[in-house]
Amino acid sequence: MANITLRIPDELYELMKEFKEVNWSEIARRAILRELLKLKARKRGLTRKEVLMYMSLIGMSTEIKAYSYDKEIELLNKIKEREKYRLMLLSELEKGK
Repeated sequence: MANITLRIPDELYELMKEFKEVNWSEIARRAILRELLKLKARKRGLTRKEVLMYMSLIGMSTEIKAYSYDKEIELLNKIKEREKYRLMLLSELEKGK
């Protein structure tokens, strides 16, 4: 594992010293990972593994629920309708430029 050095204000360091039981390295790692995943999602999209990792980082359940075929079709249709609406809004924004 690589090491990095962070520069932080003295006041922040003094506050951190009050909580020696906290693993500040782990907090920094998680914050960096969360930000990297957000940036990658905007730029190129995320893999399934990265999506699950991000969900776990932000406290979302990563359990995958099984739905009936009819429920799957219903959910897929909702996604399609929302995507059509989103694209329509984007189109209107482009026209307004």
